[in-house]
Amino acid sequence: MNLKLIVPAVAAVVVIAIALALLASSPGAGVPGTTQTTPSPSKTTPPGSGTTGGQNTQPASAVGQGTQQTPSPTQATPSTTQATTQPPRLSGTVTGGGSTFVNPQMIAWSRRFYELTGAQVNYQSIGSGAGAAQFLAKKLEFAASDVPMPRDKYEQFRGRFLQFPVVIGSIVLVYNIPEVAYEKTGKYLNLTSEVISLIYMGEIRQWCDERIQKLNPGLRLPCKDIVAVHRSDGSGTTAAFTLYLAVAYPPWNQTVGWGYTVKWPADEKAEGTGAKGNEGVAQTVLQTPYSIGYVEYAYWSQNRDKYDKVGGVAYLKNDNDGKFYFPAAESVSAGADAGLRRYVAKYGTLPSPDADWNQVSIEFTNPPAGYPILAFVYVFLWKDYSAEGYGYAATKAALLREFFKWVLTIGQTQLVEGYIPLPESVAQLGLHALQQVKP
Repeated sequence: MNLKLIVPAVAAVVVIAIALALLASSPGAGVPGTTQTTPSPSKTTPPGSGTTGGQNTQPASAVGQGTQQTPSPTQATPSTTQATTQPPRLSGTVTGGGSTFVNPQMIAWSRRFYELTGAQVNYQSIGSGAGAAQFLAKKLEFAASDVPMPRDKYEQFRGRFLQFPVVIGSIVLVYNIPEVAYEKTGKYLNLTSEVISLIYMGEIRQWCDERIQKLNPGLRLPCKDIVAVHRSDGSGTTAAFTLYLAVAYPPWNQTVGWGYTVKWPADEKAEGTGAKGNEGVAQTVLQTPYSIGYVEYAYWSQNRDKYDKVGGVAYLKNDNDGKFYFPAAESVSAGADAGLRRYVAKYGTLPSPDADWNQVSIEFTNPPAGYPILAFVYVFLWKDYSAEGYGYAATKAALLREFFKWVLTIGQTQLVEGYIPLPESVAQLGLHALQQVKP
């Protein structure tokens, strides 16, 4: 498949927003579950080979060869100007669903909001594709997705719904290779977009392949068949992951494309297998020797000790600056800042909440610097819940306004490890959008 105009100060705000960090992608003209290719966006030329071929020594950025130190990811500091008032006591219940990528954070927000207000915000971790579909079918009051609304659905429902980011997250590559587990070696693998693509394309089939070994000279990789684990359901994480590959490695875009679901060549040409949700992929990799999979950062960090016993998480090379990055808050923030500034440099301002955000996702991934696989998590809300036929529309709309107002302010200071707060300019865009939610 293939941000209402923000004040002119957006570029400066983006640059100073130390909170920026942890794609989404856009399922182009397809519906949830379809695959498309994306136009080849302009990329910054990598200044040489960076640190390719050497093991990294710092978690947030790549340096020269040496022994890796144990990464200690830290939470980025949110904007100091965000509101600090508590939400009022409320009643009622709303139900949303979608992205498994944001599930740990959404659950944490919902629990804290209930403690503060007495109102229930239920969230179903069913995948971004299913969440978008059920929202449009009026089965959910809101949805969350790692990519914006697919372009065909955006056009079909144009003017009736709003979409805006609520948090930033990153996608990590986890692996299970007992012989080179972090607990044994004190090192994590180095991987590139090309190698990852070739694994999932079924072209690289064993861990001892010279293209992997060349990136990891300090590790003796076993000649064991690679099990490429991917999502089996319609997934925003898959859309963001495959969009990254499509942008960073053109042959992937030309042969596989990107979207909520894609046809995985490794399933036929090598050993590929599907699992439902980020939860499923995370557990499958833990339980399957010689496997690799892509998950949202929290699904690795919550099981870090287990992964370190059998494998670990990969440093990824940014093809634009030539460096390898660990998915720490610092490197994800740097990537998000660089990606967002690239969008603003090209288009001037971010889209309005009722506009198409797909191009934002394309510019956000594989940024000029920093950790390369990251995504906004978007929320979809109706503009007028009464006009859309919802019962108790006024109560639901009021609850949704208060919940997401809290999420975009105080909630940005209460993040699960691995998620990064929005820059204030983006959070303000969402706050303005909430004023349009009626009745």
